[in-house]
Amino acid sequence: MSEASALCVTVLDEGWRPCGLLPVVDNWTTLLHSLLREDHRWIALLQRRPAGETATPRRDDIALTRAVIRGIRPIDLLLADHLIAAGDQWFSFRAAGLL
Repeated sequence: MSEASALCVTVLDEGWRPCGLLPVVDNWTTLLHSLLREDHRWIALLQRRPAGETATPRRDDIALTRAVIRGIRPIDLLLADHLIAAGDQWFSFRAAGLL
């Protein structure tokens, strides 16, 4: 993920509707505590890249997605999607069959 990219975790209800947005900062522990306080099972990663970049996932995006899936499984959270936005382009890991 490039330095200029922004990453957030979206908390979703059972219908996958957004219920909250948590920015990812250096400390994933704080984010994890926030997720555990919520009574939801689904999350989505939302990554925004600067205009002019491509929304196509990079190797480190795929590695991040896999690490998140492994990390949230023991606490009964599920990843609905990892969306990458770049300008007017979007990429969905779920739509691409990568989840």
